[in-house]
Amino acid sequence: MSSAAIVLPVPALVPEFLAPRIENLRHTLRTGRRDEALTAARAISEELTESHGPLHNYTLHALELVAFCAQLAGQPAMATEVSIRAAGAWLQVLDSRHRQVHRQTHNGTASWLTVTDAGDALRTGVPLLALLQSVYGREHPSTPFVERRLNPIAGSDRAVSQNALRASGPALLVKP
Repeated sequence: MSSAAIVLPVPALVPEFLAPRIENLRHTLRTGRRDEALTAARAISEELTESHGPLHNYTLHALELVAFCAQLAGQPAMATEVSIRAAGAWLQVLDSRHRQVHRQTHNGTASWLTVTDAGDALRTGVPLLALLQSVYGREHPSTPFVERRLNPIAGSDRAVSQNALRASGPALLVKP
């Protein structure tokens, strides 16, 4: 993390050049076309990555939007992965105490708690645990909470694993 990156502003408003597309995406979500909204959010994210780079504020906010739309589209594993990626990218330009890093770490955790497929939970839970430890440390309540769910999922007792896989997360707290 460079010292210049710490003062990087985080835009509060949608950039003017994206406003019509974001409004269309909002309309798409309001009309219940969640998969279509996810596709639109991914397109915006990919375009911003190409035009502005992977660590630009607009690109990182677009990643957050992809995670939000993935959760709404019923794809919590994707939402978790994208939130982890967004938090990791924010960590490259901001201090680990910054609200953007915390918000995406929180959102990734909230999404992960709704993942009900064992393979997806393991695949996304391990990097989530690493993120939690790097952002909050081992003593933060989220870290052992995730470990307590992840360990039985990874274990050999199928009944215990299935019980741990029940969606239990505050996914509605996920904020774009």
